Amino acid sequence: MEQENAAGARPVDEQAGADWIRRHLGVVLEPQGSLTAFDGRLVIDLDTQVVTVDGREVRLHRSDVKLLRGLIALGEGVHAPDTILWKVYDASLHPHELRYPMAVLRAKLGEPDWIVRTEEGRYGLRPPELP
Repeated sequence: MEQENAAGARPVDEQAGADWIRRHLGVVLEPQGSLTAFDGRLVIDLDTQVVTVDGREVRLHRSDVKLLRGLIALGEGVHAPDTILWKVYDASLHPHELRYPMAVLRAKLGEPDWIVRTEEGRYGLRPPELP
């Protein structure tokens, strides 16, 4: 069932909004393709929001995909929470606000080594060693 805002006019989340536009206005959105990282070990289908990690499909919530996309966009290395928060959410939040979403993403990726956290509280994305 489609959720609506308080005025009852538009859906709340981005995908529901895009679906509403397609249904009611007949607008066809351009395909976005896919985003790959680490020699194809991590793939995000930008059209369907399906994430594949080492060949297996991972079910992520839209907010998890947004965070993962932001980490990929920031590139290699570890990054300060403020940098990640601005890149992903375009907002200045308390750095502790990033702990829970990172823990959730780490758990869903199925391998804790995908998300690195330093003692200084910086985060980065790196693939775990292959067996």
